[in-house]
Amino acid sequence: MPDKPNSNRPDYTLLSRAWNIGTAIVLLILLGHWLDQKFHTSAIFTIIGAILGILYSLYEAWAALK
Repeated sequence: MPDKPNSNRPDYTLLSRAWNIGTAIVLLILLGHWLDQKFHTSAIFTIIGAILGILYSLYEAWAALK
């Protein structure tokens, strides 16, 4: 007989998705900043990283609601 799920155990699915979204945004911005320093550009790669991070977060939110 299968065990009854423990109602005291929290579901970490949303927390995991939020962590993935936040990490992706921060890493893409940091990558953009590093590329800006490497190629001596203003903030173009940082902005591109931020936009890609936001697009990824929108996709993850859409996939979570689907």
